[in-house]
Amino acid sequence: MKDVRAFYRARVVLAGSLLAIACGAIALLALVPAYAIGNEEQGQGEAVQAAPSPASSADREEIARAQVLLRELKPIASSTPSVLEFVEAILAPRPAGVAIQSVRLARGAPGTLVVTGTAPSREAISAYRAALSDDPRFESVSVPIGNLTGAKNDRFTVTITGHF
Repeated sequence: MKDVRAFYRARVVLAGSLLAIACGAIALLALVPAYAIGNEEQGQGEAVQAAPSPASSADREEIARAQVLLRELKPIASSTPSVLEFVEAILAPRPAGVAIQSVRLARGAPGTLVVTGTAPSREAISAYRAALSDDPRFESVSVPIGNLTGAKNDRFTVTITGHF
C-alpha cells in the first residue's frame, strides 16, 4: 500500500513539475517580444549617445530638451490644425528665459491646456500669464499662487481654459 501511494505521489509531483515548467516556458515566450523591443530602443539610445559630437554641453542640453518636447508634443501635432494654433499661441508670448517643458490638452467644452515649465523669476511667470490672458481665444488663464510667490523655485504651471 505504501508503495502504491509513493508511486502516485511521485506521479503527481512529476505532473505538477511538468505543468509548472510548461507555464514558465509560455510566460518566457510571451515576454521575449517585449524584451526585444526594450532592448532595441535602449540600443538605439546608446548608439546616439556614443556618436561623437562637436557640440558643447549647453547645446546637448538644448537638444535633449527639444527631443523631450517633440516626444510630448507629438500627439498634439498629429491632431487637427486648430490645436496647433493654440499651441503656437501658448509658445509665442513667452518672455525671455521661460522654458516650456510640457503641454497637456484635455478636449471638451471648455477644454483645458496645462502648461508646465521653468522661469528665471516670478515676474517672468506673471508676465507670461498676463500675455496669455490678453489672448481672446483663452477664456481663463490661472497660475497657482505658490508659483507666483516663488515657493517652488523656478517651476510653474499655467492652466488655460477655452474651446479647443
